[in-house]
Amino acid sequence: MFGAKKELGQNFLTDRSIVNTMVDAMELSQGEDIIEIGPGHGIFTEVLTDRLGDTDSKIFAVELDERFCGKLESMFLEDENTRIICANILDYLPTFKPEKKFKILGSLPYYITSPILHKIIKMETLPEICVLLVQKEVAEKIKDKAPDSTYMSSFIQTFFDVNYLGKIEAKKFNPVPEVDGGIIKLIRKSTNFSPKFIEKYEGFLHKAYSHPRKMLNKAFTKEELETGGIKPNLRAQNFDSTKWLEFFKVLNSQIT
Repeated sequence: MFGAKKELGQNFLTDRSIVNTMVDAMELSQGEDIIEIGPGHGIFTEVLTDRLGDTDSKIFAVELDERFCGKLESMFLEDENTRIICANILDYLPTFKPEKKFKILGSLPYYITSPILHKIIKMETLPEICVLLVQKEVAEKIKDKAPDSTYMSSFIQTFFDVNYLGKIEAKKFNPVPEVDGGIIKLIRKSTNFSPKFIEKYEGFLHKAYSHPRKMLNKAFTKEELETGGIKPNLRAQNFDSTKWLEFFKVLNSQIT
């Protein structure tokens, strides 16, 4: 068995009951495609291929580590619907052209969780469901709502409903990471924004949360706050994604 590469943030989930729980949360249906992020030793891929059987669903297992690419290709050589893609997921997601509804599953390297989530949101088409294992503290930030909103929760909840499915102890991984994990389930909202809109909105939220403990009159002008009907003495954490989206649209009515 190949050892983990620290520089790639590799910590492999070893508990198959957690794998089954995450795949259950995917709500798999025949005919949907799956992107699997970082299959590693193939513990998730095996369950996915068993569940989907002989359906016309395709599994796109995207692995950066070339050592595992060869192993995975051998493991699933006879499974025509499982495709092993040796690539960086950050490069792959923007190129994915879905032919049907699709979902995303993966245990993410903690150090690139935020870039991966941003790439998902900026995909040509949003996935119906994502079930992701991330660092516990990050999972909790993503699920937070007002009055404890964060940049991550506000950005992601604009596009997805977020369910926190629970903590995964560090000892369930090999090698054992320094922190626990957490499972989040993202369910697509019926939103459809242009790339320009998303880019501007992302910058808007960064500005809003640039000084999260300070009042909003430090981040926005008096005129902007009055236009949006926003009280200047509130803080960014007091608003959820719905309010931020409304405020952004008022200030940027020309962008769709």
